[in-house]
Amino acid sequence: MANDLTVVKANSLIEATYRLTLDEMRLLALTIGTMNPKSDKQVFEFSVSEFVNQFPEVNADRAYTQIKSAIERISERWVKTEDERHVTKFRWVSSQTYFKKEGRFKIALTNEIMPYLTQLKGQFTQYQLNHISGFSSVHAIRLYELFTQYKRLGDRYISVEDLKKWLQLEDKYDRYNNLNQRVLTPALSEINEKSDLFVEYEPIKKGRKVTGIEFSITYEKPVKKRPAFPHKNKYGKFVTLNRQDPRMSNHEYGEWVKDCLKILEDFYKKLEDVPNEDLLFYWIFLASNESNKSKLGSKKTFSDELKKRGYKIVECELVKIRDN
Repeated sequence: MANDLTVVKANSLIEATYRLTLDEMRLLALTIGTMNPKSDKQVFEFSVSEFVNQFPEVNADRAYTQIKSAIERISERWVKTEDERHVTKFRWVSSQTYFKKEGRFKIALTNEIMPYLTQLKGQFTQYQLNHISGFSSVHAIRLYELFTQYKRLGDRYISVEDLKKWLQLEDKYDRYNNLNQRVLTPALSEINEKSDLFVEYEPIKKGRKVTGIEFSITYEKPVKKRPAFPHKNKYGKFVTLNRQDPRMSNHEYGEWVKDCLKILEDFYKKLEDVPNEDLLFYWIFLASNESNKSKLGSKKTFSDELKKRGYKIVECELVKIRDN
């Protein structure tokens, strides 16, 4: 199965009212992602391993049980759409099957849901499945879809009433502060950290009451800068690196290194995110004392990464590798 699946939905479906668990949302997203919007295919079959590969947050050991439970519930779920004249309710799924001891499952979509997913001629929204695959909350997925509708415009106003309706929270969070703290803040943190969008927001008041929220939607995530290393004077007057052999650096340098290494380890999560300068620092800090460790790898890990980027280390300095 491809890793670049595209989810396509009619805008009226994105703004519909429905209640689904996280695994049910994932199940439907995977199904819609594999659909051809120009086809009328309604039955889809997947393996548990394909589900796990698409959603890295899913524990592989518990995936079969989670999927089986989601499949059993999803056929009972309703989706409600409404416009100025009509309120319509229908099911998502007409039948579902899980194959015992085979790690496979199958679902059939209803006739009523198909016009919202295929042969779309009106307004619709599409996004890559991998942009939501790391989310761990239903609210993050639903908000992401609502923002994606308006990403070309760059902003969207949503009344608190509509927001709570779409998130199925009509009977919760009478106070905006609670809605903000328990729903908006964690969901937007996931969207900003794990998806292609970056969203900021501002509550809009009518009198003293927050009645709506203005969301600003961009692709430009703010660049976070690594915290500065502590000043060497804190450790003594002679904090000196021995560039020929970092292991022979003085004791004060070793103490400084421990604090600097902790800053790097707290800040960077993936090797590919580390800039060349800090790859060099990593190498030096690990070379200065064999007891120093990094979650990202060994000295060789950092020197190999620099080599891939076209650099080598000579006396603790970066030197551009010349092509022969």
